[in-house]
Amino acid sequence: MRCAERPGRALVLAALLAGASLTATSPANAQPEASSLSLPDEAPATAGVEATPPATDLPAAESPAPAGEASPYHPPGFPKMILLDTGHVLGAPLRWKGREWLFFSASTAAIATLSVADESLSDAAREHGPTFGAVGDVFDQLGGGASFVLLGGFYLAGMIGKDSKAKNVCLDGLSASLLSAGIITPVLATVIGRERPTEEQGAYSFHPFEARSFPSGHTTQAFAVASVIATSYDQLWVKITAYGAATMTAWARVRRGKHFPTDVVAGALIGTVVGRSVVHFNRRLRSGEKEPEVSGARLTFLPVVGEGLYGVSATLEF
Repeated sequence: MRCAERPGRALVLAALLAGASLTATSPANAQPEASSLSLPDEAPATAGVEATPPATDLPAAESPAPAGEASPYHPPGFPKMILLDTGHVLGAPLRWKGREWLFFSASTAAIATLSVADESLSDAAREHGPTFGAVGDVFDQLGGGASFVLLGGFYLAGMIGKDSKAKNVCLDGLSASLLSAGIITPVLATVIGRERPTEEQGAYSFHPFEARSFPSGHTTQAFAVASVIATSYDQLWVKITAYGAATMTAWARVRRGKHFPTDVVAGALIGTVVGRSVVHFNRRLRSGEKEPEVSGARLTFLPVVGEGLYGVSATLEF
């Protein structure tokens, strides 16, 4: 009885499916569908063979062609990433909310309060502070060319060891240095125009567009690189070493009378905030997060040549 029932059920099922297909498709499309569904129960010889799946389960019908697959994500190149970093960092105040404005206000108030002791602290550091000899000279250079040598070492180590994180430290450090020590600090220092301690004119002597003591450019550079390294690695000893070296750079600037204490504090804040922001932002870009809109943004470099002045001016338009 069971053997007799199976062909009957197959015929009923085939008839139902054929009738349904006739109402939705043309007769030409309905015939293959009915014949393919009748294959599993056609003969006893096929009883031990796995049933052929219905036409609706065939690979050609269930998945799109390979041409429709999403292409792998490629992060933006270094030039474009610098442009994105520039827009992100310089446009940050437009996105600040209560917490960011509170931090900015508290930092400004703390620097203003500390400035009261600028002269006495500067004099004490120059007269009685330790110089650390040759070691102090090395730390002083971390705010200049030595920091780029350090970043180059990270990139070389990343290439040899195939370590993408080490290479990213170099690229993020270069971007953070350009933005903090190459744009933000020079603009502020030029506009504010504070005289250096060695000029002996006091802590409140300002000559805009002439003097350039506040903030400290060397300290900004050192802390920008240090914050990139410290943010990229989770090990506590890396963070202590990075920020410790940057602090020694700040001390060397005060000890040599190049800057007042508030100059290096402001530079440390700028370098740290920019460095951390660049690392977090670029980490999202490399992970595949959608890039921000950059249409209409244009970065222009122009040479600047004058009497005793040579350089490059950068203009970012949004």
